[in-house]
Amino acid sequence: MAPRNLYLYEVVDIIGQGQYDYMEHLWRDPVQRMPEMNSLQGSFYVCAYGGGRWPQVVNIWDVGTKGWAGWASNVDRLNLKRRRAFYGDWWDQAAQWRTGGYDRLCAGVPGSPTTEEIAERGIRGTLFVNEIVTVRPGTQLDFLAAVVEERVPLLAEYRQVATGLYEVTSNQHEVVMVWATDIPAQMRYRQNRDTTRGLCDEGEVDGRIVAWDRVWAEYVTGGDSQVMTPLPRTVYGPPDWEEASLEEWLEGAEQRPSASDRERGEQGS
Repeated sequence: MAPRNLYLYEVVDIIGQGQYDYMEHLWRDPVQRMPEMNSLQGSFYVCAYGGGRWPQVVNIWDVGTKGWAGWASNVDRLNLKRRRAFYGDWWDQAAQWRTGGYDRLCAGVPGSPTTEEIAERGIRGTLFVNEIVTVRPGTQLDFLAAVVEERVPLLAEYRQVATGLYEVTSNQHEVVMVWATDIPAQMRYRQNRDTTRGLCDEGEVDGRIVAWDRVWAEYVTGGDSQVMTPLPRTVYGPPDWEEASLEEWLEGAEQRPSASDRERGEQGS
């Protein structure tokens, strides 16, 4: 068997509107020039209209191809060596925009794509769904296996493609799931879910959605979900921030899908 695919999943507390400067600052992190150390897979800020605390940034770092040996190298870098070799200008500059955060060491399960597979498959999104879910203790792998078998193909039909299906390794009750999508696709899924549940008439009936909700309820005891805005130029992010102006919105631009969403259309599968 191959080494485990490990990822550092960071939730970072941001100062004011510092998310943009902080996310761009990640490209200058010295660790990205060090062989077999962390490399940035993605960075996102929590979109205020999707639920969740703000201002926050979520970073996903790929630990590398050496599995737990790669993890040990990163721990060594940040343990006794950190004060003299690794705590320098980059960290001081980052402190302008962040106050702290919370890390989860995550591990991919079978069916969760690696960073290389994401790039090879051309998976991209202009909006990402971020789920941190609490399951019954000891059922992380069983739940994620059900996600791979049932939920992944269902959400693919709604242009929501898994970029990370992770067991949190520091406890027995959390999983992290990240999905690449776009705003029209996410809206359609939500409309259809509520229509199927008899709560609105905006969408179409899709019984598979509520069938999955029942499977979900067998495992899940809590958690949260947000939508996130991706940093451009990451492996699955857009090429750049979109142009916009207040005048366009006052003229009704909010009724039109963004250019990137129209272009991406069927991408993400």
